[in-house]
Amino acid sequence: MFFGYIDPGSGFTIISLGAWFVALSIGALGVLLIFFKRLLGFFKRNFIVAAIALLLATATAIILIGVHMNKNASSFDKRIIILGFDGLSPQIIEPMMADGLLLNFSALKAMGSYGHLSTTNPPQSPVAWSAFATGQNPGKNGIFDFIVRDPEDYSLDLSLSKMARGKPVRVLRSKCFWEYASQKKVPSCIITAPVTFPPHKIYGRMLSGMGVPDILGTEGTFTFYTTEPVSKNDDVGGKVFQVKRLPAFVLDLIGPRVGAFGRAENIKVPVSVKLMGNRHGVIMEYQNRRIELKEGEWSDWQDVAFNISPFKKMKGIFKFYLVEASPDFKLYISPINFDPRDPYFDISYPRDYSKDTVREIGLYHTQGMPMDTWSVNEMRISEGAFIEQVNEVMCKKKALMDLEMGRFKKGVLFCYFESPDIVQHMFWRYTDPLHPLYEENAPNEYKNMIKTWYINMDKILGDAMTRLNKDDTLIVISDHGFDTFRRVVHINTWLKENGYLKLKDNSARSGRVLLEDIDWSNTKAYAIGFGAIYLNQRGREGKGVLAPGEESEALKNDISRKLSEWHDDKYDEKIVSRVYKREDIFRGEYADLAPDLYIGFNKGYRASWQTAMGGVPEMTLEDNLKKWSGSHLFDPALIPGIIFTNRVIIKKEPSIYDVAPTVLKTVGYSPEELDKCGLDGRPLF
Repeated sequence: MFFGYIDPGSGFTIISLGAWFVALSIGALGVLLIFFKRLLGFFKRNFIVAAIALLLATATAIILIGVHMNKNASSFDKRIIILGFDGLSPQIIEPMMADGLLLNFSALKAMGSYGHLSTTNPPQSPVAWSAFATGQNPGKNGIFDFIVRDPEDYSLDLSLSKMARGKPVRVLRSKCFWEYASQKKVPSCIITAPVTFPPHKIYGRMLSGMGVPDILGTEGTFTFYTTEPVSKNDDVGGKVFQVKRLPAFVLDLIGPRVGAFGRAENIKVPVSVKLMGNRHGVIMEYQNRRIELKEGEWSDWQDVAFNISPFKKMKGIFKFYLVEASPDFKLYISPINFDPRDPYFDISYPRDYSKDTVREIGLYHTQGMPMDTWSVNEMRISEGAFIEQVNEVMCKKKALMDLEMGRFKKGVLFCYFESPDIVQHMFWRYTDPLHPLYEENAPNEYKNMIKTWYINMDKILGDAMTRLNKDDTLIVISDHGFDTFRRVVHINTWLKENGYLKLKDNSARSGRVLLEDIDWSNTKAYAIGFGAIYLNQRGREGKGVLAPGEESEALKNDISRKLSEWHDDKYDEKIVSRVYKREDIFRGEYADLAPDLYIGFNKGYRASWQTAMGGVPEMTLEDNLKKWSGSHLFDPALIPGIIFTNRVIIKKEPSIYDVAPTVLKTVGYSPEELDKCGLDGRPLF
């Protein structure tokens, strides 16, 4: 699901307007005080008249609100419970059910239906979950990759969230089923659905999910302090700093960038650190807080406040993890999340929902990608420490599900669990003897980690089933399957070797990320994202050279043919299963923004991290030597998801596009109304 915490931009910058703004604000405040002083004087002189007027206005408002709330009130009085278990694969779940290891999944299958669920093309999590929510293909909802480009200047950005004028703006371009349900006054409770930042204003409650940034405005940037030497090129997922080993020293919590007129700097909060000698621990102090931590220990949630203006603070929460105190000092600081009790940007609807849930279940991750896989990839924290983090995320999500199932009387409830996806990404190498990082003598805990998490999902399902009412509809889905990721494919390097892409320096063996070193005047095609190829087309790209029409079509056919013939001698396998043209998979008003070609890789092969960011490495193909060893970015025909329901599915070959129309039909949408919604799926029941 998650492509890692690589952020092509620099996060967001909070605008600080300085002293003149303070003076202007004070002047405006003075004018307001004069106005309210005169208004208060009027009320004192006419107290009885004012009191009667206020009572009449209040009564009228109450009556109007009651009328409005009851007007067109839905007659739907049942519940639809949807559990999203990201990444559950038929190839794992079916043998485990046969072996009697997943009793609740088996019981649900016997009660209603089980089947494979065809996924989106491409099978990326934000793409698939957007299709789930909207019932529409990427050409209609606008989400077709993690990475998107501006064709005018070739700049790259993330598709999960967007800022405009200092505020987050919606990236999904069509309505979700919970918004359609809201139109009929059917309440919804949506817990961390991907691509829901900023939160949607619905008839119910929503906690935003994938797309909520950390306090830096990135998808998750950790900080790491160490006394070991640091290479500038070692880490891409975090900020790593070398410190001198002293009995006491100071390090920084790095906050948002603040500035104006093109100048901005990160706010920093100093943390004093004292080594505890033979006790193998540290004492840390900052902002009147004191934390004592031992080696191999996570701290509790910590608060921090960054002063971004004389009147405003940005509040965050984070955790320390002391990797080592001696002989070297190694301290991991998690990405700083928005404090759900007082987030700088709304992360829930209503706004107080995130705060209210803290009172019920305690503090929790608010960052949309809560688990820090890159800190494991770059060996900053261990698999053991990482699993503790994954466990906490799952437990808090489960607590939210339990809270809402206990009080949700009617409508639609969706809860999203990303944990199985993340565990498969990071632990697949322990199950594949052919993977370059396979460890034959690895601990059984790691070899069985994936199965353990399928059992965890079975337990969550079991708890949900015990809470079902007689007339409830239960739907359980995964957005795609999973398999091994053994070989890294550098698509831009392949394009270069085949004469479709040129570097500015003809003698250069590689090119930097963000498409920086590409000679656009001699480049016909380039790659970004995880399998997307764009033609450098005249009239569309800022420096396009390829004519639309016959010339472009001929090039697409040529690239597709050569990619389909590409063979890997190491495993004696074809690298590419199929190459898809844009018109084969995207339909709708936003289809023209999508890539011209999408590569459907065979299992075991995946576009590289460098490709995703527009890089051109030296090699075309190499072993995957990162712990991120499982993937789903293959030909979607090879990795379907799963669907279980307590009702009988009558639609043949169900698709992830079918869930939204199923929900809408169940809550009362007529066939004519569904047709007007422009959905690509059909009801399952």
